[in-house]
This record gives sequence, structure tokens and C-alpha cells, in this order.
Amino acid sequence: MSVLVTMRVKVNDFEGTKKAAEMFADHAKKAGCHWAKVYRSEKDPNEVLWLMEWESHDAFHKSGDETGEEFNKLVNPAGDWEDTVWRLSDAKIIE
Repeated sequence: MSVLVTMRVKVNDFEGTKKAAEMFADHAKKAGCHWAKVYRSEKDPNEVLWLMEWESHDAFHKSGDETGEEFNKLVNPAGDWEDTVWRLSDAKIIE
């Protein structure tokens, strides 16, 4: 079953986040990422939130192991990443 991954961090410059998203899009897709979106906080545009659906938690980690160092260089985080992996609950789905 797929998982939703959230990654939140403050960055030094949002341009690096845009470059990272573009550069790693194909790799992530091939590694099992179904879709990904990057949001910026209204309060602080250098605070970013990545939302991604992966085919599995393992696929997310494998991709990070392969590209994480280069990805982090581009994103240039100002602090530590806050990552959370979410599994779909059995609550009613609103469609």
C-alpha cells in the first residue's frame, strides 16, 4: 500500500528547492514516487513542505539513500528536516 510522505524544512534560498524538485523528478518517479508537490508557507516563504505519495516507505528511503546528499546540497536547508511517513487510515474517505 502506498504511503504519504511529508518533509518540512526552512531553506536558505527557495531557488535551490525549485532546482532540486526539477532535477530529481524523473529519478523519484522511477524510484516509486506517484506524485509530489512543494508548498511554501504564507508566513515565511523560505519554509517549505514537500508532500509526496510513494509506492512504499522502503521506496522513499531507497531513493533518499541514492540522491539525498546531492538533493540536500541543492535545497540548502537552514535546519533539520522534519520527515513523517503517513499510512492511510480506515476512516471514511471524502471524494
